[in-house]
Amino acid sequence: MKTNFKNLSKGLLAAAFGLALVITGSAFKSENKRTQYTFRFNDSNHSEANVEDESKWVYDATDPECDEVLQQACLIKVDAAYVNPGATPTLKSTLNIAANAVSLSNAYVAGSADGNMEIQNRTIQ
Repeated sequence: MKTNFKNLSKGLLAAAFGLALVITGSAFKSENKRTQYTFRFNDSNHSEANVEDESKWVYDATDPECDEVLQQACLIKVDAAYVNPGATPTLKSTLNIAANAVSLSNAYVAGSADGNMEIQNRTIQ
């Protein structure tokens, strides 16, 4: 009886120790940091077709502010997987920007293939 209790207590102690290792190990894991690039819309014609054209977006590390009104494309922050890196990064066509038209000459960014893309639109200017 004493041996069974001793074995049981060793098992419980081992389980508690294992659980403590799992909890403390996960507390020190670093978060997966995504590398993002900021691009600003760079065309005077904000039509739906132009907003969806990846070549109309230019890399802009300054991160300009937009007023968040859903009228005109302003800037997007995309994951590195959708960027051609280099001295002047460009967007890959696989980003597949989706725009919603407000009028024939104005559209805003509604989404893309990058589900974590950060979108900032602005008031018509």
